[in-house]
Amino acid sequence: MTKLLTIFFFSIVCVMCNLSLVMASEKDENKVLLKVSEFTLRDDIVALVELSENESNKAHAMEKRLALDASTFNAAEQYLILLAKANIQQHKQQHHKVIALIEEAKLLNKYIAEKQLHLPLFSSAYLVLANSYAKIKDYESAYQNKKTFIDDYNDYSDTKRENTISQLTEKYEVAHKIEANKLLANQNRLKELRIVDVQKQQQSLQQRFILIIGTILLFVLLFLRQLKVRKKLLLLSRTDSLTGLINRATLFKKGEELVQTSSQHKLELSVLLFDIDYFKLINDEFGHYVGDLTLKKVAQLINETMRARDVFSRLGGEEFVVILPSTDLAQAKAIAVRVMEKITQYNFSDLGINRAVTLSIGVANIKDAEAEFNDILNAADLAMYKAKAQGRNQMVSYESIAKDQERRQR
Repeated sequence: MTKLLTIFFFSIVCVMCNLSLVMASEKDENKVLLKVSEFTLRDDIVALVELSENESNKAHAMEKRLALDASTFNAAEQYLILLAKANIQQHKQQHHKVIALIEEAKLLNKYIAEKQLHLPLFSSAYLVLANSYAKIKDYESAYQNKKTFIDDYNDYSDTKRENTISQLTEKYEVAHKIEANKLLANQNRLKELRIVDVQKQQQSLQQRFILIIGTILLFVLLFLRQLKVRKKLLLLSRTDSLTGLINRATLFKKGEELVQTSSQHKLELSVLLFDIDYFKLINDEFGHYVGDLTLKKVAQLINETMRARDVFSRLGGEEFVVILPSTDLAQAKAIAVRVMEKITQYNFSDLGINRAVTLSIGVANIKDAEAEFNDILNAADLAMYKAKAQGRNQMVSYESIAKDQERRQR
């Protein structure tokens, strides 16, 4: 009896220990879940960020009022307040303070869900940081932060596109099920008619024949519709929705193929990287709708100067890339100059813009970098930023940058 009681109490102790371990494990899991979250945002904090981009004085006053309630802010709201402060400091040309504020905000990234960080409202911090680094002439950091902004924007666009595709697919599946249910209902009705009235067999056969023909036509129409939807989705996955040009993913795929072919056959290949000068000012002064119209018009004008074999793409934001197969550096420079002249000479007043629109262009050749498309594109990007630094509305080749560096080393 004593032995049985001992075994019973020992079993109870084991069960209690297991329950404690399970509860501790659940608490640890909850801590991990609480660490990274997608937060809800107060409307006044979102409004503060938008206000800080254009009206720094009003934003500063609003930020002071919000500071009284700072203890209630979650990590995402603290991030946005730091971003708003950075925007205010950038208007004051206090770029070192901007950098410090954004770096402080980035420390909160580990508490915020990656999906929320990819939203333009949050990722714009990298663009603000890139602008301040550019102002203090730290172009490498400016490039890296701008690249991070572009990557986050592309991730946001990809997620948005995937959601659209999912909604279209769901809508199609629902329609398909409805049609299938209608078909089943018609077939059941035929069976009932055949059982009820055998004498009308001939009439029933005729109705069945008509129904079969209708069903075939229905399936043909559904099949054609499915092909149309798939074709449209395929096109969306390969092109930029605003300009109709090929998108970044397709650009890199084609670029790698062309560079590989040029390397194997020892052919020339050049890359042009365009950036619209002061595009943010166009958005700020005339609105994002006019900014979008400007992007479309610039893409159209550049596309008119391209040859059939050239690959023209929107890299992201106001940046465009052209791959020029079988084109040496001199020819690429000539094409770049022709594009600059065409943009400069075009009158954008019909879009409501009362200022000149110009381009800064970086040119790179396959001989300027390793035989990898990404390296050639990076060389063109460095040349483009050199054109920006030299005053914009001009073309700079990576070859000239390399020669300058060589002269300095001597």
